[in-house]
Amino acid sequence: MRTLFWACCALFLFACNKSSLEPQEHLSADLHTKAAVVVSKSTGKKIFIHWMPWFETPASRGAWGYHWKMNTQNPDIIVNGKRQIAAYFYPKTGPYASGDPDIIEYQLLLMKYAGADGVFIDWPGTRQRYDYPDNLSNSNALISKLNAVGLQFSIVHEDRNWDPGMASSANGDFVYMQNNYFNQGNYLRNASNDPVVLNFGPITFHTPAEWNTILNGINPRPKIVPLFGFTNEVGANNAGGEFPWIYQEHPGVVDRYYTQAASFPLSIGVVYPGFKSFYAAGGADGPTWEIPFNGTSTFSTMLDKALNSSVNIIQFATWNDYGEGTIIEPTDEYGYSFLTIMQQKLGVPYGQHELELVARLYGYRKQYAGNSSVQQQLNQVFTYLANLQVSNAENLLNSIGGPVNPPTGTGVLIKNKWLNTYLYEENGQVKYNANNSGNQYRWVQEQVNGHIRFKNVATGHYLNIEHLYNYVESTDVPDTFYSSYWVLESYNGYTRLKNEWQNTYLNLENQSGLAQCTNVPAFFESSQWILQN
Repeated sequence: MRTLFWACCALFLFACNKSSLEPQEHLSADLHTKAAVVVSKSTGKKIFIHWMPWFETPASRGAWGYHWKMNTQNPDIIVNGKRQIAAYFYPKTGPYASGDPDIIEYQLLLMKYAGADGVFIDWPGTRQRYDYPDNLSNSNALISKLNAVGLQFSIVHEDRNWDPGMASSANGDFVYMQNNYFNQGNYLRNASNDPVVLNFGPITFHTPAEWNTILNGINPRPKIVPLFGFTNEVGANNAGGEFPWIYQEHPGVVDRYYTQAASFPLSIGVVYPGFKSFYAAGGADGPTWEIPFNGTSTFSTMLDKALNSSVNIIQFATWNDYGEGTIIEPTDEYGYSFLTIMQQKLGVPYGQHELELVARLYGYRKQYAGNSSVQQQLNQVFTYLANLQVSNAENLLNSIGGPVNPPTGTGVLIKNKWLNTYLYEENGQVKYNANNSGNQYRWVQEQVNGHIRFKNVATGHYLNIEHLYNYVESTDVPDTFYSSYWVLESYNGYTRLKNEWQNTYLNLENQSGLAQCTNVPAFFESSQWILQN
């Protein structure tokens, strides 16, 4: 289990003996992937996502792993359809096994469509202790799938898993990397073609002499990238840069790192959604301080900082550390919001629709488990998605079955007084048409937390303005987001729909083909609606 108490000392340490920065163009050329089809982005920075391999279920290991239960929770207890897990956030898939091939497929495809170039794997090493061997097996299961998706990887070494005086034993970790990872074409290398190994610390080995022992005989010899301020412990000859993490002094440490980033041979920024650990509630050791999420504002701000900095790589921390509450994978509480923000700010030509197709693939993997003919079709869906053939993937999924868990109820038609047209959803956008035939035109009015939401009958998506586009969305939005809350106001016998978040009104004023949510006078018929059964 990772703790961050020790990290506070980084506030007072400064990196030393840095070599000059290689040109960004050279670095980018050396950080290519082997994939025939890669996701295009507007940023030239490489995007890596920090992934934890330590989750287990009764199906994978005969019992729930520590990271789902800690010392106080029991995932066999189910309340309101959710298992009791050691986290304040709940994965949309439910708690899973990290080595489950369906989960690995789901997670890697989501990463790719969010704009990731690769994965930083929180790697346990080779020591036969605790659950380290299971973590290693899960890491290797993920690595074996990366080429098929077209993603790179790099190891984040946990030297904390060794005891003081065991540098010679820790050398075995790097022998393993040398024999199994460094020779892979999609392993991350720096501008000098050295394999890159991040170190979450150092925690145990604090002298260059120890690191010389750890790296003795390794060929190719990797460059170690420790945490911000720790080059002197690894040794200037062994280090190849530094990276920041998530600190109690938020965002001060990260901001200071960015002022020095250009001095590192390889610089790696960090983006996180907040910090809300479950350690105290789980009866476990670990930090109890918090970094507020502020909805998605903390995540969005940290991403802007990283994009505006001089770093070569941006690390998203983390995909799935539920114990510390730094998750960006889809959860019941935040939906796909962190991934869609990535798509927008990284300039990825995909949106939530593609992410939901990946979720449908996962749902069908589980729904049709044991059905070999359907699984063969789903293998083809995976291949289509991995190669960005989205329409082919969607058509094949549609031939297997309809939307997963479509909503119940007939819903209402939402008719505009001015244009006599009806609202419907198409690919996450709310449009209007004189036609009203089909469930995409029907909306179920729901009450949640004392607020009104409208769910599309065809897709199960909710009417919202989450991303403040110039059009109204219909997407999967957590039920705590005010962007999907509407107030029904009466005006001259008609209804106006006011969004609770922005206090703006649903309307068709611009006649653009897409519904808007803007400030318009109450007497404008473009903002007046009839809700028909």
